[in-house]
Amino acid sequence: MIRRIRIWACAALLAPLAAHATPLTVYAAMGYDQAAVDAFTRATGIAVNLVHLSTGPLLARVQAEGARPQWDVLWFDGNLAMHQFASEHRLACGWTPQVRYSAQGRALQPSDHCYVPVGVTYTGAMLVDTARLPAAARPHGWADLLAPALRGKVGMDNPAISGPTYPLVAGVLQAMGDAAGKRYFDSLKRNGLRVYPTNSVTLRALQFGQIDVALVQSSAALGFARGRPQLQVLMPQPTTLLPSDLAIGAQVRGAQLKQARRFIEFVLSPQGQRALQHGDPAADSNYVPLVAGVAPLPAAAALHAGRAVALSPTQWGPREGAVDSWFTTHVVR
Repeated sequence: MIRRIRIWACAALLAPLAAHATPLTVYAAMGYDQAAVDAFTRATGIAVNLVHLSTGPLLARVQAEGARPQWDVLWFDGNLAMHQFASEHRLACGWTPQVRYSAQGRALQPSDHCYVPVGVTYTGAMLVDTARLPAAARPHGWADLLAPALRGKVGMDNPAISGPTYPLVAGVLQAMGDAAGKRYFDSLKRNGLRVYPTNSVTLRALQFGQIDVALVQSSAALGFARGRPQLQVLMPQPTTLLPSDLAIGAQVRGAQLKQARRFIEFVLSPQGQRALQHGDPAADSNYVPLVAGVAPLPAAAALHAGRAVALSPTQWGPREGAVDSWFTTHVVR
């Protein structure tokens, strides 16, 4: 009898380990994703295989894997690509985590519940070097970027490489109208617009005086301005909402599906939100939470986004390839 009890006890101790034997694979492009994963594993004992890439390469990897996905959970900025993946039946739909969303969070939930909103940043924040630009020359709106005083002094990311930059371009096209928006970007190019691959490169160009105005994601602008009092973050009107979203792969089943849902619920919990807000204070932690009762970091709370528009994933998701191609041909080259 004693021997049987010992065997049963050992089996009971090993059961949780067996349940977590297969790590949860998360493909993510968030600056705080490692902090979130570490906190989740400490809280639950569930191992996570994190693949961290910038948004553009991450989306390309998902596309390349096609019908043989190697991921369980996706996490990146931009619901346009999420909507596209949902329309291609790559995502598990119909589930909503038990979380008390803010009004904005509820508004950003997709009707098919194929992905889950986590937070919001804004595209097209203007990070201005006030030490090099006198007050009269500083831009406050989109038209100001065409001024002769800013010729060759404005930089932005390439939307074909930087995933969060496509919503910036789409937002301008929506606000101005497609034809007028494209003429606007043509005018920016004639005024010496400089296009860099990603936020980090654009911000280095600003740091070393190659440009005086950087058009980047608001979280990156706020983080880069920390400790640099000469840098000022200005928000043109209108600006475009950029939600960050989590999704589970349509191929995920059984125990792995339960773990994936548990990860999403953890990210949206107070404990998970703390991990996000402490994980990347120099960039992505400067987001606006969508969970009721969770306040943004002070820098994000002080940001005056003004009139922010939400792009329709149904309208702008399918257009991403064509718009990126147009931008490459007419603006980058």
